[in-house]
Amino acid sequence: MDILIVKLGALGDVINTLPLVISLKTHLKARIDWLIEPLSYPLISDHPYVDRVILFDKYKWPKALLDTSQHLGSKKYDMTLDLQRILKSGFFSMLAKSDRRIGFDRKRCKEMTWMLPFERIPESDPKAHMVYQYLEFADYIGIPNIDVRWELPISEMRPDGLPEKYIVLNIGATKPVNRWTPEGFSSLAHAIYRKYHLHCIITGGPEDHTMAKNIMSLSGDEVLNFVGKTSLKELQTILFNARVVVSCDTGPMHLAVALGKDVVALFGPSDPRRTGNLRGEVVLKPLHCSPCNLRTCKDPVCMTSITHEEVLERIENIL
Repeated sequence: MDILIVKLGALGDVINTLPLVISLKTHLKARIDWLIEPLSYPLISDHPYVDRVILFDKYKWPKALLDTSQHLGSKKYDMTLDLQRILKSGFFSMLAKSDRRIGFDRKRCKEMTWMLPFERIPESDPKAHMVYQYLEFADYIGIPNIDVRWELPISEMRPDGLPEKYIVLNIGATKPVNRWTPEGFSSLAHAIYRKYHLHCIITGGPEDHTMAKNIMSLSGDEVLNFVGKTSLKELQTILFNARVVVSCDTGPMHLAVALGKDVVALFGPSDPRRTGNLRGEVVLKPLHCSPCNLRTCKDPVCMTSITHEEVLERIENIL
């Protein structure tokens, strides 16, 4: 059986899709092709349960569209799963030569993609964790008793300057409203070093340089700055070797969970029931407005009111 997975984008979404892919490979002995964009490509390019990766390089438009169309037209699939729920993924799903095209139910579709002529999985709880929402496709196909596994290969690309024992503070988040404060991260790093004599590694993307500078200005030698200095594979190594990972709701949080690490996740606007860490601890202030799922907020008190003592207490539960 040949199956095409259409899941293009964000790192966390791709990671949360992997248990479904593993179940398809394991139970159906399927050959899995995955259509993806550059951001998450390194994560699945050598994944043992993915047979072929089709890269849609959105930065090389319109050549990328022609190349992707040729790839999709070169093979006949038994089924195509559109897990992205947007017009772009729906378009590519329609381009693929496939006996069956399966997508989410109408209520969970975006950008009116429910109008496309796909089979639809039954309606279900839209607030359930996304791992389990994706696994509904396996249930629809008839795969029972699914274990949640990620099976990520462990990279040996260890960055220079990494201490033997450390805690990771992942400071970034795609939505600025989901971020904690520089003062919070700095105070937490001080407290960790005083109590456990462990260095803290701060990680994040190039867009987090300003926040990293602010944290470093408030910190001493107990904090090492790796923000914007690692590839995805190097970040994987850093997370895998950490004692604990502290993170807001962002892709590296899900990556740490997939690597089997205990995570202390800081939540406010987003709902940990839907996008939270499946392993570790959650810090969520009991406010009437949280979670709100807003992308912007003039006063994100749900995040700014989190104290380093609360986060340290969750770390102590793990260590």
